Amino acid sequence: MLHVNVGRFGLRMVKARSSKALLKPPADMQNISDEARRKWLDKQIEGFVSSSPSNREYYAVILEALWPEGHGIPGPHLTEKDIRAAVDAHRKSQGKGPYKDVFRRLRELQGEEGFTSIDKEGTRYQLMSLEVAPKKEPRQKPPPELWKKIKESSNFRCSHCGAQEPEVTLSPDHRVPRSRGGTNDEWNWQPLCGQCNTNKASSCQGCDYQCAVCSWAYPETYKPIVVDDDNKERIRRLAKEKGLHQSDFVNGVLRDFFNRRR
Repeated sequence: MLHVNVGRFGLRMVKARSSKALLKPPADMQNISDEARRKWLDKQIEGFVSSSPSNREYYAVILEALWPEGHGIPGPHLTEKDIRAAVDAHRKSQGKGPYKDVFRRLRELQGEEGFTSIDKEGTRYQLMSLEVAPKKEPRQKPPPELWKKIKESSNFRCSHCGAQEPEVTLSPDHRVPRSRGGTNDEWNWQPLCGQCNTNKASSCQGCDYQCAVCSWAYPETYKPIVVDDDNKERIRRLAKEKGLHQSDFVNGVLRDFFNRRR
């Protein structure tokens, strides 16, 4: 997806960042016994810090999918489809339908629960090692009255894409991730739709940009300018007619417009 971003060098096209992690070849033989595997999994499952029984249940399903019986470490490469299928199969065994928040649970497993050894490359995941980082304070949601106030302040729209309830379901998001020092204070909450929440989480992985000037953290100030496809085509055609680079053409149009408004 292309966006137009306005910076010190004018309009420029930018693409969403992709994960830089490189997965390792899966262990081609069982380098750890199934008994040791089961013991490690049981210990990790018992140590989950989430206060939600259902979340802990899904964490366990995902973790066991990433390290299935008969495999060593590093574990097998699992696609997003594989992980979703494992969770849905578990729910089907309970007479339940598909689960929509699979990758929110996976991010919590990587974050709050300390499984930073779960790496991602593209749409594939892998349990790289058995190292587990210190647990974080369990994720919190704003109190109901505060959450209502936050949504009202955005006119019940997603802060990033503008989609509005009830067409989408909004969820509370930390503008500055807790992994970057974000708090549960009112100023650090914003409403995002499910798609934007997922895209923000992917963009934040491995990011070293300043949150204070990030378009995901503060879209009302720094959100990239999105140009409709039909306008992109007009820009391309007119720039070609005038023998100009598209960016030069657009900046010229904008300069003329603002000069006339003085």
